Amino acid sequence: MSGTAAWACPYTDFPLVEIRPDRPVRVWANRVRGAKAVAVHGDRVTFYGGYREERDRLAHGELTETSVEPTDVGLLTLPNGSAPGRRRVVSRGSRIYVQAEPFTAWGVFDLSS
Repeated sequence: MSGTAAWACPYTDFPLVEIRPDRPVRVWANRVRGAKAVAVHGDRVTFYGGYREERDRLAHGELTETSVEPTDVGLLTLPNGSAPGRRRVVSRGSRIYVQAEPFTAWGVFDLSS
């Protein structure tokens, strides 16, 4: 949820969906599979996570009229350079929050910065 918009990337085709109370639902075709979180800022979008070896993937894209067009792919790492391992993930608006084991602090990826 971001302000009055909720964003989702539902199983099985994983379209990007925007839901607002003041207008019809919008849907963009998307090729990124298995994301655990999504951040949106303007016409930019980032998906975090995926299946198997893509569990730490950050897949970036741009919104067109009908689809999410991929622009870049990277890996999310902790400040020490390691992979997060077991973690909790939530997202809201332009931010993806990750809490890695031992679950004592949250890290933030902010697409707007």
